[in-house]
Formats: sequence, structure tokens, C-alpha cells
Amino acid sequence: MSDDFHADFSAAITNSDASALEPWLTTPSALRRMAVYRNNVVHGVIEVLRAAYPVVERLVGADFFAPMAKAYWQAVPPTDPVMSQYGGGFAGFIDTYAPAAGLVYLGDVARLDRAWLEAHHAADAPALDAGQLAGLAPDVLPQLAPGLHPSASLWSSQWPAYAIWRSNRDDAEPARIVLEPAPDFALVWRHRGTVRHRALAPADHAFLATLAQGGNLQDAAHAATLVDAAHKAADLFGEAISSSILAGSRS
Repeated sequence: MSDDFHADFSAAITNSDASALEPWLTTPSALRRMAVYRNNVVHGVIEVLRAAYPVVERLVGADFFAPMAKAYWQAVPPTDPVMSQYGGGFAGFIDTYAPAAGLVYLGDVARLDRAWLEAHHAADAPALDAGQLAGLAPDVLPQLAPGLHPSASLWSSQWPAYAIWRSNRDDAEPARIVLEPAPDFALVWRHRGTVRHRALAPADHAFLATLAQGGNLQDAAHAATLVDAAHKAADLFGEAISSSILAGSRS
């Protein structure tokens, strides 16, 4: 078949207008089957996004989520055959989705849903551990720049979106949260096969963000103290080692 047919077929699926396919769909039954196929495609895409963004759906409800997911699909059709990875730009789409304009925290909640999914699917990789540090001279350690483990991602918001996300993901009855603007920071990563997440103090976030950007431990400690002069970088570094947050090397 011609390239025109494939382009028209794609447009018919996305826009629900099969008129351009009439030269090929010459019978009423063919048109009906086309409509059934399109409905199945739409349903499948919505289910993929529902699985990837469970907290977003819980917050807005299925009747709001479905048309939002459909609008995203129409704006950003899949380009990868691996549908489990579809929806990487959904959070940014939510930020511009007019019906969700009053839900100022929703895009950031979606970013946490995505961080959880990406941590779950991240490739196995070694994490920095105490054994890899044992042979380092004291003056070498401050210059170490391990970076974050591939499963780890930092998150920030101007709303208490992490508390909203955590409550709606982990609790049967979501906690009541006062929605007031305030800087909010969190970390999502995988440890021993389980996706974990935790809130971060602003100085903790500054420390880990510096490492994520390629800085060394000395740079990270300095960045943290600029936020909080009393920050204890050694404590956070110890937790990062024990919880597999930093990238290591294969022995």
C-alpha cells in the first residue's frame, strides 16, 4: 500500500475521521471494523497511561483521567513499540491541559509517578558501597564524584506535591494536606529490587543535585552548607552508601 494510505490510516485512528480512507474502506462493515479498531487503540493507550500514572488517576478520577489521556495521545502519539515506556511527556502535557489548570500540583505529582516507573525499569547497575571506599586515601575521598545510581532521580516542586503523591500512593485513606506554596524536594530510587522514595531537606537536595551534575563530594558538601550551614554531609553520604543511591563501579 502507498505511504498516503499509512498516513491517512494514522490520521483516522488519531482524529476519528475515516473519510480519507473511503477509497479503501468500501463497505459499511469495513467502516464499522475501523471504528472498533480505533476504540481498542484508544482504550489501550489510556490503560497504559493509567498504569504509569496511578496517583494522577486517583486524584482526578477515571472520568477526568480518560479524556486527558486521550488528549495526550492525540497530541503525542507513540513512536516506540514498547508501550510500557509511553507517556514520558505526560507531566508536561498536564501543565498545559486547560481542564487541569486549577490543579497546580498535578504535573509535579505526575513527575513522581514517572520517577517511580523509571526507577522500577532502570537497568541493573552497581551501587557505590563501603568496600569500594575502603582503599581510598583520606585526601582522595573529597574528590570522589560518583554521581547518582541510574535508578535514582531527584524531584522538586513549589507545592507539597510529594506529600500528596505519597499519601495517595501508599495510604488507603489519603491524608488531608494544606495546599500552600512551599519548596518541596524528594528522591526516588531502587534499592534491592524495590522502588523507594523519601522526602529531602533543601540542603540534602543541594548535596545530591551537585553529585548528579558531576560534582565531587567536596563540591556537594559546600553546596549543602550554602543552604544550611549546619548540614551534616557525612550523615547523608553514609545513608546514600547504605541505601544504594550513588553509582559504583564493577569490581
